Amino acid sequence: MESDNRRLFLPVSREDLRLFLPVSREDLRRRGWEQADVILVTGDAYVDHPSFGVALIGRWLEKLGYRVAVLAQPGWRSAESFRALGAPRLFWGITSGCIDSRLNDYASLGHRRQADVYSPDGVTDLRPARPLLTYAARAREAYPQVPIVLGGLEASLRRLVHYDYVSDKLMRSVLADAKADLLVHGMGELAVAEIARRLNRGEPTGKMTDIAGTAYMATRDRPVPANAVRLPSLTEQSQNKDLVLTAHQQYQRVCSVPVRAFEETPDGVTTNLLGAAAGKAVAQDQDPGTVVVLPPARPLTSAELDALYDLPFTRQWHPQYTSAGGIAALEPVEFSITTHRGCYGGCSFCSIYFHQGKEITSRSLESLLAEANKLSCAPRFRGTISDIGGPTANMYGTNCTAEHMCTRPSCVFPSPCRKLSLDCGPLLEMMEAFVRWKGDSCGKRNVYVASGIRHDLALHSREYLDLLVKHFVGGHLKVAPEHYCDQVLRLMGKPSFELFEDFESRFEAACRRAGREYYLVPYFISAHPGCTLEHAAKLTDYLVSRSWQPRQVQDFVPVPLTASTAMYVAGRDPRGHELHVPSGRREKRLQAALLQYYHEPNAKLITEHLQSSGHQNLLRNLRRIWSGNRRRGRR
Repeated sequence: MESDNRRLFLPVSREDLRLFLPVSREDLRRRGWEQADVILVTGDAYVDHPSFGVALIGRWLEKLGYRVAVLAQPGWRSAESFRALGAPRLFWGITSGCIDSRLNDYASLGHRRQADVYSPDGVTDLRPARPLLTYAARAREAYPQVPIVLGGLEASLRRLVHYDYVSDKLMRSVLADAKADLLVHGMGELAVAEIARRLNRGEPTGKMTDIAGTAYMATRDRPVPANAVRLPSLTEQSQNKDLVLTAHQQYQRVCSVPVRAFEETPDGVTTNLLGAAAGKAVAQDQDPGTVVVLPPARPLTSAELDALYDLPFTRQWHPQYTSAGGIAALEPVEFSITTHRGCYGGCSFCSIYFHQGKEITSRSLESLLAEANKLSCAPRFRGTISDIGGPTANMYGTNCTAEHMCTRPSCVFPSPCRKLSLDCGPLLEMMEAFVRWKGDSCGKRNVYVASGIRHDLALHSREYLDLLVKHFVGGHLKVAPEHYCDQVLRLMGKPSFELFEDFESRFEAACRRAGREYYLVPYFISAHPGCTLEHAAKLTDYLVSRSWQPRQVQDFVPVPLTASTAMYVAGRDPRGHELHVPSGRREKRLQAALLQYYHEPNAKLITEHLQSSGHQNLLRNLRRIWSGNRRRGRR
C-alpha cells in the first residue's frame, strides 16, 4: 500500500503551510510558482529542522534564490507520485534520509526493525528497501531529461565499492546502480550550490567534472582525471578480501581535507568558492563502469555556518503529520543547538571522518545565543535546551595549527598530535555565556550537554569539567569507553581504559566540589572486529565487579566506509595481521548477552559458554545476581 493513499491528516491553515517548503502543487500555486527549480526527494518524513538534511539543504538553496519543493516518502511503485509536483527546472535532489536506509531498516543481526522513527507514528513501510536506487528510477521514468543528484549520508558512505551487511556482500557504488548524473558526498552545501548555479546558466551535468565534494561516472566525454588514484575494483575486492582493507587505507590517505584549503576575509567571506581539497581524485572500476570521486569540498567557514543555522527553520514536522502522531526522531533534537561540525577523533567504527571531515568549524558565540533566544520564544519550549554540542561536544573551538595537508585519521589517537590546539578558552567562554543566559531567566531555563563528550579530552581541563558538572549535566553524563581490553580499544582507535578510569575519578571529584550526585552512562560496543569471547568475558567480569549494568550497548554494525568494516570484511587489522572477526549469529548474540548479563533471558546462553570456557568464578557471581533478581521480582 503506497504512502500516498494512507495519509488522513487533519487540515491546516494556509499560513501554517507557508512557513514550510512546498510539498504540493497547491503550495506552489500559493507562492505564485509554476514550477520548482529543485525538488528534494527523501525517504524520511519532512521535518523542517536543521538536524534533518533535506531541511538544511532546502533552506540553503532557498536562501540562494532557488525555488525548492520537498517530496517526502513518495509512493515508489509507479512514477505517478514523482509527477505530483511537476518537473523540477534544474534537478532532482535525492536522499534516503538522515541515516543509512539499511541501518534504519535492519538491526545488526539482520532483524527487521519494529519502528521507523523518521516516519509518521513510526510506520515502517513508507520507504523502499534501497531508496536511492528506487527513487532515482522513478524520477527518471517521470521526467527523463531532468538531471538527478544523489546526496545525504547514505550516498556519501556508499560512493565507492562497499560492504552491505544485510546482503552480506560487496556492492557497487550507489551512483553506478542508481544511474544518476552526480553524487554529492560530505556536507553538501557548497557542492549543491555550485551544481545549481551551473545548471541555472545552462551547463549540462556532463561537463561538471571539477566540483569538489562530488562523484560522477566516467564516460568518453567525462574521462578519468590523469592523476587519479586507482582503487581496487569490485571484482578485485570480491576475489581478494585483503584488498578491501587496502582500498580503505588508500582512500583515507588521498581524501584528507587540507587544513589551509581556503582563506577567509575579515568580513567572513571565503575567497575561494569551492575550496577543493588538495587531495587527488580517485577512480574505481564498478564492473561495469568507473566511478570518479573528487576530493571533499572545504568545510564551511564559521560565518557561513552561522548563516546556515540562522535560516528560517520552523523546527517542526510538517503539519500534515500531526494527526498521524508526529515524527518521533524530532523529539530528542527539537530544542537542541549544534555548536560545530567535524570530529578529529578518528574512531575506527565511525564514519564522521568521511562525511563531516575531521576539521572543526565552530559557530560564533553570538550565533549560538541568538538561536537559544529563538528557541526560548517557541510555543512548545518548556525551558530546557536538551543539548548544546556536535559530533563531540567538547571539541568546540579547538583547531589544528598545521600549515599543510595531514593524512592522520585521528588527531588524538594513539596520542594527541602536537599540532592540535586543545585550548579550552573558546569552549569555556561559550559555556559561561550559556550559564549567564540561564541566569537571565531567574532559574527557569536549563541547558544540557547530551551529545556525549571525549573523556580523554576532558582530562586536559579541570575548569571545563567543573563547569560541565555544575551547570550542564542533567543527572547523567554520556561517555564512550567502548570496551575494557586495550587490545580491542586499539583496533577501535580509542584510548586506553586507564584514561577512562582517570576521567571517572575526576568526574566524581568534580561532583563533590559542586555538591552534586551525578552518574556516568558508559557506552560499550560488542563484537567489534578483533574482540574475542575472552575479551568479552573480561569486560563482563569488570562490569560485575563494579556492579554496572550498562543499558547503552551496541552490537557492532559494519557501516560502509569505516576502518572497522574494512577489518570486518578482510579479517585483518590495519597492519595486515589476521584478526578474529565475530561474524556468526551465535557469537554476536553471546557477546551482546555478556554485556547485558543482568537480563534473565540471557542466562542460559551465558551459562553454556562460561561452563565450557572455564570461567567458573564469573559464572558463580552471575548466578548470585540472577538469583537475587528473581527474589526481588517475587517480592
